[in-house]
Amino acid sequence: MRLIRSLARPLVALPFVVTGLETLRDPQQRAEYVAPKVKTIADRVDWLPTDDPVALVRLEGALSLGTGALLTLGKFKRLTSLLLTAQMVPTLLTEHRYWTEDDPERRASERSHLLKNLSLFGALVMITTEPRRRSGLARRARDARVKAGVETKHLRKHAAGEAKKLARR
Repeated sequence: MRLIRSLARPLVALPFVVTGLETLRDPQQRAEYVAPKVKTIADRVDWLPTDDPVALVRLEGALSLGTGALLTLGKFKRLTSLLLTAQMVPTLLTEHRYWTEDDPERRASERSHLLKNLSLFGALVMITTEPRRRSGLARRARDARVKAGVETKHLRKHAAGEAKKLARR
């Protein structure tokens, strides 16, 4: 199972790395696309650069690239997948609104993109919530504590039996 996770994690992170690189190389096109949608949100949040959508897009691209790279490497898996999950929420809410499309071909394309993003969101939630694995040393230490507890219980029981025998004499 660990091998499968090690192979799947980079596949989940790959779209974020590629999108982050593309966004950092050419932020203008994406900035023009998201500016009207983000303006209403950015006006409510003081620390977001509302007057410069290119800076906002670059920030998102850098976050996407960095967290995607860390997730690919398996570093800070929970934190990076949580950040990527949070980053996807605005995308899911604002992009690929297929129900507003009149053209059947465009509608099918938008629905497909939305479902792909929902699947990616689900994979990130799974990575975020997967149980922590104990390291080999931690597992051996826990096993040793359990074994010592069992042995202690057995010795106490044996000592109590011996004490009863001595009390009868």
